[in-house]
Amino acid sequence: MKRVLVIHYSQTGQLTALLDRIVAPLREAGIAVDHLPLRPATPYPFPWTRVSFFNCFPEAVGHDPVPLEPLALAPEGPYDLVVLGYTIWFLNPSIPMTSFLKHPDAARYLADRPVVTVVGARNMWVLAQEHMRRSVAALRGRLVGHVTVVDRSPNLVSVITIIRWMFRGRRDPFLIFPAAGIRAEDMEASARFGRVLARHLAAGDLGGLNAALRREGSIRIVPSLLMLEKRATFLFGKYRRYILAKADRDPASRLRRVKVFSVVLTVGVFILGPITSLTTALLSLVKRRQLRAEVERLSTY
Repeated sequence: MKRVLVIHYSQTGQLTALLDRIVAPLREAGIAVDHLPLRPATPYPFPWTRVSFFNCFPEAVGHDPVPLEPLALAPEGPYDLVVLGYTIWFLNPSIPMTSFLKHPDAARYLADRPVVTVVGARNMWVLAQEHMRRSVAALRGRLVGHVTVVDRSPNLVSVITIIRWMFRGRRDPFLIFPAAGIRAEDMEASARFGRVLARHLAAGDLGGLNAALRREGSIRIVPSLLMLEKRATFLFGKYRRYILAKADRDPASRLRRVKVFSVVLTVGVFILGPITSLTTALLSLVKRRQLRAEVERLSTY
């Protein structure tokens, strides 16, 4: 019997639901699926407060691990495939996933095994996935495919709905705004990726898995968003250094600077964001050929 291990952390439950939908066809095909949910030793709050959310920023951007509860599943398997499911925190893999990748036992789960990554995200995830690619390789895992399912609402619309969900715990439609997060029909349709996985596992051939997943729409990189993500990631590095600059000798300075950053980011998203989006969209047209080659490279496993 083929066996698959799913390792993930989901704060809201959306990623868990997505992974359940993807692996359902595997179970229907008689493939055993084990789940290893990651649990931080100190749980993150949900809904978040503004300060608790933005106070995670330096660690998320710096890929700094936190202690996890003991991993509840033995790594021996044997497993024919490992699925790593993660969400995006400040344009990076969530802190719990980063913490797993830096856990002393992580290589025992990934080394010499094929790995598929699955992301449930708002809209920007590409550079986080590149970090995952490097991390899996460093642990001697073999990344053979990737799936991303995103919130398809326009950028500013999804910002408003996700803020309401994160800080109030409400994702239902309101006023003119849709429900927050991944649409129900996209969640349901994600089973098609599981059917691809099941076929390739049954055939014992994962060599063409990513190409087959891509034909089902597993990776869709928007060049203008990629350029915006690169710019934001560069700025996030600077803000991380700003927040931590005096934290060693003046711990209270971190919280003060986190509060400043929370205001700056909000203003940037709603006021400067549309202008930046327009300029990057225009620039992406100028660099179309270069970006097309980069998108192909980023989509290949």
